[in-house]
Amino acid sequence: MAGIRSGAQDTMPVRLVFLGAIVFGLLVGGSIAAFRAFPTEDAPSLPEASPTPDPADPADVAAALATALSERDASALHALLDDGDAATVPATLIEGIFVNLAEESALREITGTVESASEAGATISITLSTGYFGDVQYAIDAAFTAGPAGELRVRWSPSLIHPRLESGLAFEATLERPTRGAILDRNGVVLAETADNRFLGLNRSIISSPAAVEAKLLAFGFPQDAIDAAFASSLGPSQRVPVGIVPDERQVEANELVLSTTGLLLWFEPQRTHPLGPAAAHAVGYTRELTADELASRAGLGYVIGDRIGATGLEAGADTYLAGQPGGILRIVDPGHTLDIVVAEREYRPGGDLHTTLDAAVLQRSYERLGERAGASVVINPSTNEVLAINSSPSYDPAAFENNNPAAISAILANDGNPLNNRATNGVYSAGSTFKLITGAAGFESGFYTPTSLINCPSIWDGVDPPRRNWEGGQGLLTVAQGLMRSCNTLFYEIGLTIYNETDNLLSQVARKFGFGAPTGIVGIPEQDGLVPDAEWKVANRGEPWYPGDEVNLAIGQGDLLITPLQLANAYSAFVNNALRTPVIIQGQDPGPGTSLGLTPEQHAHLLLGLKLVTGASGTASAAFSFAGYTDFAGKSGTAEDAGAQQHVLFVAFSPAAAPTALAAVVLDDGESGSIEAGPIARDMVLAALAP
Repeated sequence: MAGIRSGAQDTMPVRLVFLGAIVFGLLVGGSIAAFRAFPTEDAPSLPEASPTPDPADPADVAAALATALSERDASALHALLDDGDAATVPATLIEGIFVNLAEESALREITGTVESASEAGATISITLSTGYFGDVQYAIDAAFTAGPAGELRVRWSPSLIHPRLESGLAFEATLERPTRGAILDRNGVVLAETADNRFLGLNRSIISSPAAVEAKLLAFGFPQDAIDAAFASSLGPSQRVPVGIVPDERQVEANELVLSTTGLLLWFEPQRTHPLGPAAAHAVGYTRELTADELASRAGLGYVIGDRIGATGLEAGADTYLAGQPGGILRIVDPGHTLDIVVAEREYRPGGDLHTTLDAAVLQRSYERLGERAGASVVINPSTNEVLAINSSPSYDPAAFENNNPAAISAILANDGNPLNNRATNGVYSAGSTFKLITGAAGFESGFYTPTSLINCPSIWDGVDPPRRNWEGGQGLLTVAQGLMRSCNTLFYEIGLTIYNETDNLLSQVARKFGFGAPTGIVGIPEQDGLVPDAEWKVANRGEPWYPGDEVNLAIGQGDLLITPLQLANAYSAFVNNALRTPVIIQGQDPGPGTSLGLTPEQHAHLLLGLKLVTGASGTASAAFSFAGYTDFAGKSGTAEDAGAQQHVLFVAFSPAAAPTALAAVVLDDGESGSIEAGPIARDMVLAALAP
């Protein structure tokens, strides 16, 4: 092979020498043995034999030649040659051409089909099925000559293999294998890249004392599970098995360890690395090896065993762009390379670097603030709708999958918290009181409420049976903004009941305007639709009518409503801009002008006032914001009941309040108070996004 530029090892095809002859011999031998085993009397009748090919029939000779080419059977092809050619052209020369073609193209199969035949010769169409260049098609012309007994013989020429091939020429391939592109944050910080890593590993075939080697590896700092996995590897004992990566600053120590310990090795190998580890795992994802079925489906595209594909996150969503495309040229050349005949070509495309809107510092801070608590967070810049961070907890280290570390992978899969689940986009939750913003907007759209309306916030509300309580007792007459400030359930029950009685599913319609119940459209990361229930949905799924109680439940974000944290963040970003847009996670993408929410300036200002009051001195989140010295924030808390006694808590915060450039939505799977537990976490994520 003339040249390979590669980010991964290439594998060469196995040479199939005389396979057709061997299989034929076995079949013939087996048939003879079976025939001799039959009794001579009452022997069963044998299938009628196929007609013997007629050496004087051009069609039969052409068919024999097509078969010899298809089977790469040099001996069979040699047997068809004119006596003079057969004497000067050994079968080994023909075999050498087949081998040259197979090695240079990763040949998997030749299919020869007779197109025409006459006493002068035959035309045979050829399809080469190759691993590097796909299917290569052409036709060869064979010349026939009459033998001494009138039989037709084939005149030899290298052009029987390819029409441009001549004596002294050979096939030669130049291949290019792309290195997977990097994933970068908005400032160019690497979130994932393919780099040459220094590995320390084992050659178990020459280790006489595994316990002694294990002790040295532990002393060097490798974890026990990595050492155990290396010793237990299913690879052959003489194959190198990695234990772990050696950082540059410990190169000298590693060299000394290898020199003093039989069976330890150092080598470089390209590997996908994720510098932020679990802090960016759900947004960035990881890669995995192609399966046998996936390799088969990519046959002819230049992929080989060991090649990797994006498995989750942006690694999967942008896989085609990141991975590039193997390519190369198959040529016929002379020894001096003065002749260059292109036989086949596949376009090479290098792996592309993916520039995201993510922020490494915000990802890291969000990961730290979620800590050990199960939940998720999304940070968005509402002015551009760019996603700065997507985090889910518990998380995992992508290195477990990049290193194919069985022990680490098993630990991830055995974790009851399901670390592989991206709760930020695939987790669905009730919105709780964060939905009251939408109920307020729907109240305004209904025309029955205005920013100056005063609505009663009683301790007990009897609009439906049984009566319902407010979480902190009666608060008197409040505006919608004041209702948001104190998160008064009974006030929003009243709005919900009015919408139920006076409109046709308006509350559900407004919820969909804010983006709930449908994917946000973010590129590269799978997400759930969520659910906005309404009368039609309930009849179809429950066989029941939509009751007033369903509407008032929805008005405070309870009931059958299901949202994702990404939808929640995008809904509040939509409110900030009075238009629903698509979240952007890849630089250069346009969120679009969006779809207007239809709020008048007065209505929008009133609802924004309510969100500011939430974080103010009289708001439900005063402890995490106003009293802690953070005065230029707005937001909303939520506490939602789950099945049983468990409840999850939510908070959305943004700043600066009048023209926000950072917004965080936080959901914790288990908690008591959105303001007290999720509020400070959301606040700190916003502060991280605002930091210079």
